[in-house]
Amino acid sequence: MKIATVSILFATLAMGPALAGNTSSNSSSNSSNGVHTRVDTIMTDDGRGRRHVFERRIYRDDRRGREHRRYRQW
Repeated sequence: MKIATVSILFATLAMGPALAGNTSSNSSSNSSNGVHTRVDTIMTDDGRGRRHVFERRIYRDDRRGREHRRYRQW
């Protein structure tokens, strides 16, 4: 349920500026020795030279049973 909520949030944030400018997104993941990393990035350009970057990082360590999430906006 949290993933769906975050996805809707990212889509909503990207929609406003997307109507006036450009939007691009990227997703990557990596797994090594029980540590999983996923990074989702959305970049928007409002057509007036202002660029916004939204980034979500999720770290999951199967060896310790912990998950860390970080959200950033530039």
